[in-house]
Amino acid sequence: MVKHLLKRFEAFEALAAAELSGVARHTQIISIPANRWVLREGRTLSGSYYLVQGRVRLFSPGAVVGHRSRDARSPLYPGHAAIRTLSAVRLLHVDTASVALLLGRADLQPKQEVLLPWEQRFLGSPLMRRLDAGVWQKLFSELDERPFAAGDDLIAEGDPASDFLVLKSGRAAVRRDGRTLTQLVPGDFFGEDALIMNGRRNATVSALEAGAVLRLPKDRFVALLLDRVVRFVECSDAGIDLDIGEPGALAQLRQTMTTLDPKQRYQVIGGRPEERALATFILAQKGLDAWAMAEN
Repeated sequence: MVKHLLKRFEAFEALAAAELSGVARHTQIISIPANRWVLREGRTLSGSYYLVQGRVRLFSPGAVVGHRSRDARSPLYPGHAAIRTLSAVRLLHVDTASVALLLGRADLQPKQEVLLPWEQRFLGSPLMRRLDAGVWQKLFSELDERPFAAGDDLIAEGDPASDFLVLKSGRAAVRRDGRTLTQLVPGDFFGEDALIMNGRRNATVSALEAGAVLRLPKDRFVALLLDRVVRFVECSDAGIDLDIGEPGALAQLRQTMTTLDPKQRYQVIGGRPEERALATFILAQKGLDAWAMAEN
């Protein structure tokens, strides 16, 4: 039973039957009634917790997750500062310290220190969950923190692009042509479009309140993130084609990718190499499996 449950979660879906049997020996099913705290803010738990059945509310970052949602494929903890049940739930507790040793997988071992809110949101993103803990540590060591005041422009539309940015504290608004497109909160990252396209900033990000931003130079963004996330392949017939060669195709992809099947693989064709790389990166941000074709 537990071996079958483990296959539902991203950390274990690729394991062989023998490995799953080993992991199953270090797990436990826990039942918790509705309207109970699984984890209160400021406290920590041992191991990892996965949602098997029911619905929970997550805090920092906030979300409501049911056991059938894609977000339930990742652990509820670590990754969130607080968890409260909305219905009766069943959780799978994994002794990740033992499992990490069993499988030789350091990335399964949760960090012992309490994550800051921006780290929880940043590392909890589908994009960052693709990378192992060693890459996270290297990335954090190279981020350069810079404070800003309310009203400051963190990037300006039309400017040359030199950095990938992560909002550490404060709030910011993304604006284009004087229109607000969205707001950013701690843990959100931005500025990757122009870096990947070797172009200029396509929007202005303005601070709504004082805070701090973390900057990563373009060459390190390419080495630590882009080259690890975007795969170019010479030829393949194992995925569904996504053609981004037509004008406006990238914008349309952003609007329609929520309709794409997360169980499918996608191969990005058409357009210039930079456009294919950006499309693949966008899909990875949403947790979709995609690669870019090396040639049209």
